[in-house]
Amino acid sequence: MMKQLSHFSLALIIFLLSLLASALAVAAVPGMPGAGADIVDKSVEIEARYLYYDKQADLYHAQGGVIIRQKGMELKADKAVLNQAANEFEAWGDVLLRDKTDYIACRYLKFNYKDQIGSIKDGRIFIKEKNYYITGEHIEKLGPNEYDVENATLTTCDAERAAWLIRSRKVHVKEGGYGVVDDAVFAVKNVPILYLPKGIFPINTKRQTGFLLPGIGYSDKDGVIVKGAFFWAINRSNDLTLYPEYYSERGIKFGGEYRYVINERAEGDVRASFISDKLVDDHPEDYQDADKARWSFGAHHFQTLKIGTTLKTDINLVSDNEFLEDFPDTFSGSFIDELDNVDSKTETYLRSLAIASQSWEHYHVAAAGRYYQSLVRKNDDETLQLLPEITLSALNRPVFDADWLFWRMDTDYAHFWRREGETGHRVDIHPQINMPLKFGALEVIPYLELRETWYDLSDRMNGQSDGSESRATMAAGVELKSVTEKVYTCDWWGMDRMLHTLEPMLAYRYVPDVDQDDLPDFDQLDYLPEESNVTWGLVSRLVGRYPKSANIDQYDYHEWLKLQIGQAYSFIDVADGYRFMEDDQHASNFFTQLEVRSYGGGLYMKLENRFDPYDNVNELMTALFSTSDQRGDFISLEYRYERDETELCTGVARLPITTSIDIYGSIRYSIADSHIWETIYGFNYHPQCWALDFSVDEERDPYDLSFRFMLSLNGLGGLGSGN
Repeated sequence: MMKQLSHFSLALIIFLLSLLASALAVAAVPGMPGAGADIVDKSVEIEARYLYYDKQADLYHAQGGVIIRQKGMELKADKAVLNQAANEFEAWGDVLLRDKTDYIACRYLKFNYKDQIGSIKDGRIFIKEKNYYITGEHIEKLGPNEYDVENATLTTCDAERAAWLIRSRKVHVKEGGYGVVDDAVFAVKNVPILYLPKGIFPINTKRQTGFLLPGIGYSDKDGVIVKGAFFWAINRSNDLTLYPEYYSERGIKFGGEYRYVINERAEGDVRASFISDKLVDDHPEDYQDADKARWSFGAHHFQTLKIGTTLKTDINLVSDNEFLEDFPDTFSGSFIDELDNVDSKTETYLRSLAIASQSWEHYHVAAAGRYYQSLVRKNDDETLQLLPEITLSALNRPVFDADWLFWRMDTDYAHFWRREGETGHRVDIHPQINMPLKFGALEVIPYLELRETWYDLSDRMNGQSDGSESRATMAAGVELKSVTEKVYTCDWWGMDRMLHTLEPMLAYRYVPDVDQDDLPDFDQLDYLPEESNVTWGLVSRLVGRYPKSANIDQYDYHEWLKLQIGQAYSFIDVADGYRFMEDDQHASNFFTQLEVRSYGGGLYMKLENRFDPYDNVNELMTALFSTSDQRGDFISLEYRYERDETELCTGVARLPITTSIDIYGSIRYSIADSHIWETIYGFNYHPQCWALDFSVDEERDPYDLSFRFMLSLNGLGGLGSGN
């Protein structure tokens, strides 16, 4: 905050120096009121009723409605004097220095523009970025980024009678943006609430070292909870946050997160935590697989090398299976969330991975390692690990430069490892050839695939001997695709054209029956079922065109509607495990999906259905509807039905009652059980410079009732707690 003031003051010095030195020196004839001459610097504008140059004292005077403008900045004063010999200027009266957003108002201003020191009397400073208002009876600028402020106040409230403010006898702003306050009082409507004899805090808008506001809560299992945090801004590219947390029933949990940015192509973080948990000794029946010393470790790294190689790492480890249940936010809020779209925690495993990949115009290579930590087993001796996997892909390429025949190939090497159980190496080579043919609007693509897979196995089960195994198979098929389009002229909601497409597809695929009884069961590639099936589908779209008013022949395009339907039919009695679940099931479920999205995102709807033609029942039904507007209203309704699994309805809503009050709530209701799983309701009161959020969360199975509130002061942060 005050660092911005220093930048503002430096700009003020340069501004006034160039103004007064270049303008007053040539704009006045000694002793002649209102006299002037041509100004050399045409970017400077000076207005005053009286301009005077005292040659003997080498002083330049401007008096009476002084206005000086230059490059978006403006200084107003009743009187201004420039002393070139002392490298300083003074301004009196109603002094106001303003740029595009910020301003300084005072009764008296004195500045040495060479040493960047000076003083302000009865000053008021406004910084737009954080809406800070700072006042002081006397402000001394001791250097480029150092100030003393006497009888100071700080607030972000626009009202003359601030809803809250901090009043301090003295504030000393040190180099680097730290503020040291003496005898500080936090007041609400001028009523003192909290006294702080001395405090140190960061006051600019950049990252600064300091303590973060603590959190306080209570849990039946954990007891009283106090969470603190200390942030250390090591430099512009590195920082460290320490998280000491006190649990009255468990002990003290120590945590930390180190974040780093090596350059614009490399960044990451490392986080860890440790607790000597008293509950493990007090309740051993609940922690049969845990030791008293419990910990977590996470590391994330993303980097792109100059040669184009991409490196990604995501490591997540915990000491025991119950750790994430007791501390569910262990890996939340990671610095790099884009490493993987899949959550690190699944129902049964915690996954770590490392990937290095390189792409060229026609080729792609990747090396990966995946480590799975079981969250249900006592140990990971039988958990299958993939260390490493190397893939090489050749993308679609013409055969002998022919424009009608193309080839591609995928090659994969994988090493499957575990302490107990079957392990081995696998090499899979999968070349493919295709011949796209065009017959008007119809595209026909016959293809042929060959596949050879080799295994080197050890520690085999069920009496099978160690050694090598192999499998050779093939696949052949044909795809027929077409696109029919029609454009309609319209004048709807800023749209001048509507494109409607019909995109039918028909495909046949054949895979022969091969002997795979002696192969291991590492993943889905180890069993390739026999296939002889036909698949049909239809996609229909509505796409709108929106002219850009400022640009001729330039448009925005938006897909309003997308409808997909399809089904597969098998000519053989073989189940594949995902489309044909039973050996005698020939027709797959009938699939339908509809998406509607308004231009600008105010309305969204998605419907999905999978219908079982044999039992004449819906296997899956989902419906999602959401709407929002610029006022802040939001409603979302979701219905999900899975046959023999669940039937659930979820609703979420937020409604602004006034400009400063919002109410919100959500509910999860199980239709199958006629049972409410969870309800949340609350309100958010947010006047101009502070906000209060209160919510009630009621969960069932097991029952848990919690109350949460968050009080935040704009510009300073917030304080929250839960019960």
